[in-house]
Amino acid sequence: MTRRSNTRSRAASEEFDPISGLLAIGVILGSILLSLPLLWTITVMVAGMTIVFFINRWLREQRIQKLRRQQLLDLSPSEFEQRVALLLEDLGWKKVTVRGGSGDRGVDITAERDGLRFIIQCKRYTKPVGPKYVRDLVGALQIQQADRAILVATSAFTRQSQLEARGQAVELWDDRILLQRIDEAERLRATQQPQRSRQTALLFASALVLNLVLAGVALLFDGLPVNNAEAQIRQTSFFGITANAPLSNQTVAEAASATATPRPTRTPQLAATPQPTPTPTLPTATVFNGGNVRAEPNLKGTVLDHIHAYETVILLGRSADGIWIRIINPRQQEGWVHRTLLTLAPAIEAELPVIASN
Repeated sequence: MTRRSNTRSRAASEEFDPISGLLAIGVILGSILLSLPLLWTITVMVAGMTIVFFINRWLREQRIQKLRRQQLLDLSPSEFEQRVALLLEDLGWKKVTVRGGSGDRGVDITAERDGLRFIIQCKRYTKPVGPKYVRDLVGALQIQQADRAILVATSAFTRQSQLEARGQAVELWDDRILLQRIDEAERLRATQQPQRSRQTALLFASALVLNLVLAGVALLFDGLPVNNAEAQIRQTSFFGITANAPLSNQTVAEAASATATPRPTRTPQLAATPQPTPTPTLPTATVFNGGNVRAEPNLKGTVLDHIHAYETVILLGRSADGIWIRIINPRQQEGWVHRTLLTLAPAIEAELPVIASN
């Protein structure tokens, strides 16, 4: 009879809590959606995963402590297998793995001790365990090619079971022996608690130092994180893409749609009273993402002022490559802004004159 594909196979103390898994996914997605520079994205992701790691560690310890405190007969069969696996780990056994499930052929747990490979079958019974399970475990020894076997029960074993195990590589742990092993494990854990506390403190300190180093590197190379279009331009340049490369209309549309802030509805302008000599009206555009007004059409140009979301600016012209737009902001500051900071109709953009930089 073959093992089902959904059979459990894991170390008793190495499970990843589902809540921690959801938090980890949230950290990864959140780090990406923040649109921070690359180094800050890595820093935030590592810091978040560190927090998730310690949350998972705490949740796992709470689950383990609950299993240790709970009465054996109050456990479900699968919880009883987990409890026995924890007991073996507390006693210093190695490679403890829970394998129980339908089709397990009499093997719930595998473990190693003193260089010998053991298979363990767990029975959460209130009545004495009969010889059938001893014979099944003896057969499983040959199939699993193990050195010894243990039959663990929350009750006693019948006289026939004890005779069946005599002369075989099978140990019988009844309720009395099981409680003795639990008491022994509690004494071992009490003596090892200071060492575990030191290891936890060292792990926490190492994680803290790692996150501080990453934050320092990000601050050194990228400065404080800025969530605007220019930060995205720098992040693009970090991957080897020239920041002054022309942007297609599709790219601009995607950048505009990625901003969750709703665009304001422009107030209809009243028709101007006709004048004998009409003054030409300069085109305007709405700012959808704040940024800097620079003296030159590049990221190295001196910052003269800023533009803010929802403001209306006057358009004077564009650079030869179409990436920078010459504007006058509401504070009457004239200068260059990056094309992606504005909501600009293609028809208006096409009519803007090309202005040569100084």
